[in-house]
Amino acid sequence: MGNVGGLLVWAAVLAGIVVRVALWWQDRAFWRDELALVQSLDAYPLQKLLGGPLADTQSAPPGWLLLERLVSLALGTGERAYRLIPLLLGCGTLVLVALLARRFVRHTWTAAIPVLALATLSQLVFYSAQAKQYTTDTFLVTAMLVVAVGLIRGGPSRRLEIGWYALLAVGPWLSHGFMLAAPLVALWVGILQWRRGVRSPLGVLVRLAGPGLSLLLAALWARHLTSLSPAFESYWAPFMHTGDSGFLSWNHFVWEDFAIRELGFTRSGALALLALPVLGVVVAFARRWSRSTAVLLVLPLVAAYLFAFAGMYPFGRRLVLFCVPGLVVALATLVDAVVGVVSRARGRWVGQAAGLFGVVGLGLCAWTTPARLDLNLRYQYGTDDYRVALQFVESRWKQGDVLVMGNGDRVAFRVYGVRLGLPEERAYRVRAVPDGTRRVGCPLPAEITSAGRIWLVTGDAVPILPDERSRHSAISPFLDRYRRVYFADKGHVSIQVLLPGPAHGVAPPPAGCLSFAPVGPAGAPGRAPALPVE
Repeated sequence: MGNVGGLLVWAAVLAGIVVRVALWWQDRAFWRDELALVQSLDAYPLQKLLGGPLADTQSAPPGWLLLERLVSLALGTGERAYRLIPLLLGCGTLVLVALLARRFVRHTWTAAIPVLALATLSQLVFYSAQAKQYTTDTFLVTAMLVVAVGLIRGGPSRRLEIGWYALLAVGPWLSHGFMLAAPLVALWVGILQWRRGVRSPLGVLVRLAGPGLSLLLAALWARHLTSLSPAFESYWAPFMHTGDSGFLSWNHFVWEDFAIRELGFTRSGALALLALPVLGVVVAFARRWSRSTAVLLVLPLVAAYLFAFAGMYPFGRRLVLFCVPGLVVALATLVDAVVGVVSRARGRWVGQAAGLFGVVGLGLCAWTTPARLDLNLRYQYGTDDYRVALQFVESRWKQGDVLVMGNGDRVAFRVYGVRLGLPEERAYRVRAVPDGTRRVGCPLPAEITSAGRIWLVTGDAVPILPDERSRHSAISPFLDRYRRVYFADKGHVSIQVLLPGPAHGVAPPPAGCLSFAPVGPAGAPGRAPALPVE
């Protein structure tokens, strides 16, 4: 059974790799969140890229940015090149989780459970093929847990100790998740080494001094690289304990969101299902051979929660994906314990059947089916395709045209517009004006009205005006003096072409007026000075 179980585990790893490579190979266009980071990778020289802050409220570790720059120098700045590191580390996370799970289970095949979970969780699959750093978080945090288990359970190994302290020193420069989890994990390993007489308290502190200083410097650098704005803070406010909503309400919100988005549980009973990984940790703690390492599975989660409670790091969405590997390994530990108990009471094959029944139950609650995974990846993530829209504009661009985009769409022009050679001096962005009174005959700047043709390219995911689709907000102020001659929807990104002269027989409705500003390069203010109007 051991050989068959091992084959099952590595088959699950291979399945997860195939899913990720397939998504990466699709070469999908950068979506808005990627574009916001890619604009800095494209435009900034290395000194500015690592010196920060990054454009448009983005945050990424300096070591990860350096790796991305090295890949782009070797392979170019295409979508697949920028996504190569996330792909490799996303696939590597599957391998490390398999190794970690094998250290916590007696029945080899049960180690396939966390691998299958990671292989199909939508967010983890998605970010394995996106130019973002979140798979670096999962890879390095899981690597830290694997090495920590080896240190705690294994005999003295100078090579392993050197690798441990090197990982603690380097990891914070590559991963924010590692930066958060490392102090608690290193502290736990140090306490166990002291209790077992391997190291004195002073010896532990001396060895941790170098990694601790490295972590502090990395944290200060990461803070400098991060550009914050009111929009960024308001987006993440629900995931940070501010005290306004009440302690219980905040906990209910963040834990339910974590159970559904990160662990893949269905909405029905998601909070109750969180008890399953907790039970898995309890089971691991109850076993003598895994008692000292059981706590490692939840320390990343504890660290993320404490930072969020202190208002220093959001406990939500993709930012806490690094907590997931330890918890899915805890689920495997729970199933493994069920198999062991039933096997001793009823026989080996009855125990295996009980374990499979438990896996099926978990699957009904959490496993992402291929159909649901395809739906999630196709429609719920990365649906705004600016590449196709701006390629269409570039193919039909004429001298004298102007391009107008929503303020939230500016990052698309800074990446795809610049790459396609669209004239930067003819690209403008719009945003709402403080006076929201709806009217007919909104004033427009001469830079727009002097154009022979106006292109409107807007995405609806970031509205220009509240509770209104951007395609409507952008065109409405023009309708008293322009007519629309073309419209197309390119995956939540609309293209509209306007020519002078109102549409015959159509009374323009009152609309919210807009202000206009140049798109500007990466790093230009999000609230750039508006152009004067006529």
